[in-house]
Amino acid sequence: MAAGITKTGDEWRLSDVIQGVAIDSRLVKPGYIFVAIPGAISDGHAFVEDAINRGAVAIVGEHPLNLPVPYFQVESSRRAAAELSAAYYHYPSRDLVTIGVTGTNGKTSVVYWLTALVRAGGISAGMISSVVNDTGNRVRNSILTTPESPELQRQLWEMRQNGATHAVVEVSSHGIAQRRVDEIGWDLAVLTNITREHLDFHGTMENYVATKAKLFQRLPADSLGAVLNADNRYSDVVREGLVCPVVTYGLEAGDVRTEILEATAWGSRVRIDAGQGRPIEAQLNHPGQYNVYNLTAAVTAALALGVSPEVIQRVIPELPGVPGRMQVLQQPGQPTVIVDYAHTPDGLTQSLITVRKMVEGRVWLVFGARGGRDRGKRPEMGRVAATLADCVVLTADSPNDEEPDAIAEAIREGIDTVDPAKLIKIELDRARAIHWVVKEAQATDCVLITGRGPEPYQYFHGRRVVLKDSDVALDALGERVRKGADGVGIH
Repeated sequence: MAAGITKTGDEWRLSDVIQGVAIDSRLVKPGYIFVAIPGAISDGHAFVEDAINRGAVAIVGEHPLNLPVPYFQVESSRRAAAELSAAYYHYPSRDLVTIGVTGTNGKTSVVYWLTALVRAGGISAGMISSVVNDTGNRVRNSILTTPESPELQRQLWEMRQNGATHAVVEVSSHGIAQRRVDEIGWDLAVLTNITREHLDFHGTMENYVATKAKLFQRLPADSLGAVLNADNRYSDVVREGLVCPVVTYGLEAGDVRTEILEATAWGSRVRIDAGQGRPIEAQLNHPGQYNVYNLTAAVTAALALGVSPEVIQRVIPELPGVPGRMQVLQQPGQPTVIVDYAHTPDGLTQSLITVRKMVEGRVWLVFGARGGRDRGKRPEMGRVAATLADCVVLTADSPNDEEPDAIAEAIREGIDTVDPAKLIKIELDRARAIHWVVKEAQATDCVLITGRGPEPYQYFHGRRVVLKDSDVALDALGERVRKGADGVGIH
């Protein structure tokens, strides 16, 4: 076993000599395997020498290389990274009931709420989400929606070490396409919805949907099965060819059906009929129809995992808010400020419809678009903004390697096709934009800040800027209170 690693067919065998697996040479320590992955920006093969200098005892890659340490050439480095990571951590998902939650919008809320429901039902569950990762005795902020395979397998291993029996994992389309989740034996998978997103990466909606469907295609016939949104038109595509059990949910159709008995600006009283006799009736203290869908997805999955209807009914009113998801910031006598992650045309539509019901005054929208992402959605988001908001202020999101003014211009083009008068200002400094809007808004108005949610940084051509929308908004509200602002700005 050269350097503690051998490969026979598709199976890797690692000895105790191996101390870890890394796909970033900067993370390599003595005894590590370094997997060189070709990327869109840089090629991991260029960092092989660095990895060896840092103590890598074996290298895995796709290119022919002549190295002083054992080298394994493979067809897919990403596939190998997933296999090696799972092998190093002794295949932790085999000892866990693993639940994957995917979709365009709502994934994080469903992960949060499903975790809360199963824990209330006496199940020890860990959680991996785009906001935090909770392995049972340690909670960390997330960097990626779905971690790269070495980190993902490590967190599953940590859950198992901490006594968890279940893992609820937010699964992005990138995580599926880049094979980060390949070596997880899924027991249950949930689809929230599919709308336009990530076409810069997937190319077409057909490719995007097909990528999402791969998660469900990995479910075996004897698994707990697939939970699909019956009201989303792409669920029929995802369902094609599945061998696992399927249960559907929705407000208009589905095996599990939710009726909104009463909706207010701040929540909904719902009745969920799962065909189990007495329906579940409870108050959901989170606004918007989209959150009713998120709840129904979480409840359907919880029932499949054996949580009783009685527990679910008791817990629904106590379900936690998710940081940066319709996060309401209020000061007496001041405008309502809401921070939300909405970053797709559909997500922005749902957020604006929900916010419109919360206030008597105008709805101010502060947003931009991520650089290096689906450029075609920018004019579409502009049209949504001009249709549903009263006042729009364009600003920078995380431009990455694009110019912020070019991104704003693409959004403005969409606004102009609906109502150019809705665009009040373009202020590319996001903190200044938030302060300006909070200052100008009246006490009866709402300021909706979208696109970044709880993210703590912006990125400009590789430069990282510390900026958290909720912190800036709270500072702006505090400044307004200190100055005794009465909302006498634009009328």
